[in-house]
Amino acid sequence: MDTGESSMSSYMSQPAITVRSAYKKYLNHVVLRGLNMTVPENSIYGLLGPSGCGKTTLLSCIVGRNELDAGEIYVKARTKNNIGYMPQELAIYQEFSMYETLAYYGYLFGMTREQIVTRTDEILNFLELPPHNRTAETLSGGQQRRLSFAIALLHDPKLLILDEPTVGVDPVLSHSIWQHLLHMATVQKKTVVITTHYIEEAKQAHTIGLMRGGILLAEESPLQLMTMQHCNNLEQAFLELSKKQSNSDDDDMNDLTNYPAKIKQEIPIVEDSRITKRRIKAQLYKNISWMKRNVPIMSFLLMLPIVQCILFNMTIGHDPKGLHLAVVNEELEHGLQDCQKIPYRGCYMDLPLSCRYLRTLTEKEMFVDEYVDLNSAKRAVEKNDAWALLYFRNNYTESLMDRLNNTLRVSDESLDWSEVVIWMDMSNEYIGNLLKRDMIYSYIDFVKELYYDCGWPVRAAGIPIEMHKAIFGNNNAIFVHFAAPAIIGLFEFYLPMMFTVGAILMEKRSGLLERSRIAGITVYELIIAHVFVASIVLIIQTISMMIILFVLFDNPMVGSVTLISGLLTLIGMNGMAYGLMCAVICDSDMAATLMGLGSFFPLVLLSGMVWPMEGMHYLLQGVGWLLPLTLSTESFRAISARNWPITHPSVYKGFASQVFWIGYFLVATVIIVKLKKGIRGA
Repeated sequence: MDTGESSMSSYMSQPAITVRSAYKKYLNHVVLRGLNMTVPENSIYGLLGPSGCGKTTLLSCIVGRNELDAGEIYVKARTKNNIGYMPQELAIYQEFSMYETLAYYGYLFGMTREQIVTRTDEILNFLELPPHNRTAETLSGGQQRRLSFAIALLHDPKLLILDEPTVGVDPVLSHSIWQHLLHMATVQKKTVVITTHYIEEAKQAHTIGLMRGGILLAEESPLQLMTMQHCNNLEQAFLELSKKQSNSDDDDMNDLTNYPAKIKQEIPIVEDSRITKRRIKAQLYKNISWMKRNVPIMSFLLMLPIVQCILFNMTIGHDPKGLHLAVVNEELEHGLQDCQKIPYRGCYMDLPLSCRYLRTLTEKEMFVDEYVDLNSAKRAVEKNDAWALLYFRNNYTESLMDRLNNTLRVSDESLDWSEVVIWMDMSNEYIGNLLKRDMIYSYIDFVKELYYDCGWPVRAAGIPIEMHKAIFGNNNAIFVHFAAPAIIGLFEFYLPMMFTVGAILMEKRSGLLERSRIAGITVYELIIAHVFVASIVLIIQTISMMIILFVLFDNPMVGSVTLISGLLTLIGMNGMAYGLMCAVICDSDMAATLMGLGSFFPLVLLSGMVWPMEGMHYLLQGVGWLLPLTLSTESFRAISARNWPITHPSVYKGFASQVFWIGYFLVATVIIVKLKKGIRGA
């Protein structure tokens, strides 16, 4: 026999799986303790043992999703396309129809649509499952288990690794499954590794591995095991072997005295790290199918920014209306009802001018409440029945005219008596300052009207400051104009972050992501497909927010829409990158929520969104400029309100900041994935 024939013969005689001196621990808990295992090719290998003995960990190491601390694993089926894996958890998309579920994995394994349809019908008929258009959530627990089994069978692999495939399955169907597995092993020359709690069921396997405490107690055919232990059934044989192990001196599962040092292990399954169209296509198919199956969630995601922008514009930045003022007016003989008899306009000097000023205040939608004395009026302010108290003395009009006519020679008494004395409730600074502003401006308007009616120079009645048209913005800017760029930037960052974290965490928790990774999808393919779908959602959200903020509510937008769109795109990508980092760090919704909230408030408070950076403590200003949304918010304002070009430092710094943070989050994500040995749930 020549060398080539000898090599081929040696390859054909190799076991399907070989494990030698396998050690694995988590913290100080030893899971595998020098385990040796040999799985003959073209046979069924039944791996039996109690919960927690290390079966699932061993299978995870065999398929390459976990690494041994020491030892070797050899798998003859070197590629993931040759392996069918069924995890212990269901790991199926509850919203998907059975066809959509199988189609996703079929595309991952490179099957055509025609092949998927044919195999789907064959497998569903064999497993006695309902029509393929039934969604997984409508199936019973046993049917869902069979659907998970169907995924492993779909692409007709050479090696099947099945973790508890018959749990909750009808005994008749369980027998049928075992007969099919035997046919696959003997006729189709497949290798099957199966774990099960049903020990007697495993009699049908060609080889049995009895596992306890991280080692194999025995590895023989069922008949040989029973013969060697002088037993009539496998359960009794297992019991006898367990007793012998318990009586041995090395039964301490967590003895680390002779535990070998961790060494670099060769991955038993060849990883195809290339980015392939077929796997991206499969991931896109899965993502789009999920969106179609979750219309309420998608509607919420698309409507959320619209509702938030509408609420923001309708609730923020508008002057308070309907504020009550307490008034004590001693110059009116019969109280405020006398004001109804006094003409609103005209140059009169002998009628109370306090009425004219109060009427100017009511034009600003304020309510004037009359009180008979100062004590009762002050109590009204103390009880919050009024926001301010205005007090007019009994000779207010006479003193005011003396003040206006004899500015340089007016007496101190006239100066005192011509003043409107005001006590305010400043517990709400914003309302207090707005009310103070309106009372001052109303007074100026009242005096100007009086000058106009009397033919006096109106400019003399005003403050000697002339405000020309603003260079940027307008002279009557409101807070909503300042906050709008920050709000859209915040939404643009956090909406894709929420979508990304939610989508990945959902798959991590249910084992779906791990199953997809075992089927061959790479982290980069996962990211590319997610970014594509999330970008479509983000574009719709962005367009709706732009229309609401800058068309419907007419917030300032004088700059380049192209620049704005480019900046918002980068902010959205930044949010996705941050979401990816959060998703690989967190293994639960609670952790992700805390991480999101922990970053949300610093961004809002320190990024110049709700208050100018110049108004913050100088130490916090230094921190604020380093945050992901600070420079981009200033850049947005520079474009939308000032029409500055990309060459202006305030603009290009915002773009540069986004590029930096996108790179930072992506690099951090890659590092975390490498440290955690992939993206997997807890």
